[in-house]
Amino acid sequence: MGGEPIGGSIDWPVIGQQVGLGMLLGFAVGYLAKKALKVALVVAGILFLILVGLQHYDFIAINWTRIEETYSQALNPPGGLDAVIRGWVDSLAAVIPGAGGFAVGFFWGMRKG
Repeated sequence: MGGEPIGGSIDWPVIGQQVGLGMLLGFAVGYLAKKALKVALVVAGILFLILVGLQHYDFIAINWTRIEETYSQALNPPGGLDAVIRGWVDSLAAVIPGAGGFAVGFFWGMRKG
């Protein structure tokens, strides 16, 4: 019994390329996501202030109950959060080297962005 892994030999250069490409793409997505999130939060804050101001002066009526219901439904998807996470894990299982590199790159990009 040699030290060979079950299922044959591992092609390290291919895995290295997948991890490197995944990390590069993850960094780009993370960096862009952080910048876009900042812009989106500023726009959402301004929009919220405008809507509350319009409601205050009786130009519009906001159904806060419906907004809370929609928010609650968005946070509690069908099957629960556990079902969503299981779906992600199943999807990523086939591309573990690239996904691992992507995850590292994504968090690195979020920190630098």
